Amino acid sequence: MAGLIGGGAGGPRPGEASLAHRGVLFLDELPEFQRPALEALRQPLEDGIVTVSRISGRAVFPARFELVAAMNLCPCGGRGDTAAHCSCTPERVHHYRQKVSRALLDRFDLLLTVPRPRGHDLAGAAAESSAAVRDRVLAARARLREGTAPRSEAADHLLTNAVERIPLSGRGRARVARVACSIAALAAAAEVGSEHVAEALSYRPPAELAG
Repeated sequence: MAGLIGGGAGGPRPGEASLAHRGVLFLDELPEFQRPALEALRQPLEDGIVTVSRISGRAVFPARFELVAAMNLCPCGGRGDTAAHCSCTPERVHHYRQKVSRALLDRFDLLLTVPRPRGHDLAGAAAESSAAVRDRVLAARARLREGTAPRSEAADHLLTNAVERIPLSGRGRARVARVACSIAALAAAAEVGSEHVAEALSYRPPAELAG
């Protein structure tokens, strides 16, 4: 907890969340962290600060960072991979996933299931260059600085239905709407359409983690 959030003996000290201020905090093997430490990330993700209170005093550290995390679908790593055999019992899988709360997952803008690459994928042609991606992202940022595009009636209808059917929390709805705006900006679209909202909805917690 102290190493990730801050604190420790001999006076409060900043943790990794504050050391990543204005940068990226990457947590590999997310469920291997203690659940109380992960839950303590919820406040800085919302407020951009970490507050550490001790008998000797109270300290406030900046902690506005991009959180990126990775995890397997089960402890052995074989679940969801057709080329591997999962040896985990249902109880073990449940205990593993319970370490990451729904409330924390709700604070991620994008959640993706990434399959293990096959040999032909790794031997394929080079992907799009980083320079081309950078130019597209900068152009999208410039559009967003000018103001977000309006949502179409169909997009509003899809978003409203998603709140009831998925279901989406108020925070989740706001994140879907924000991601849809970014997708529309990347596509240089004049409005946020239903296709942009549908893509944003696909980035919510996968079914494997939603239960």
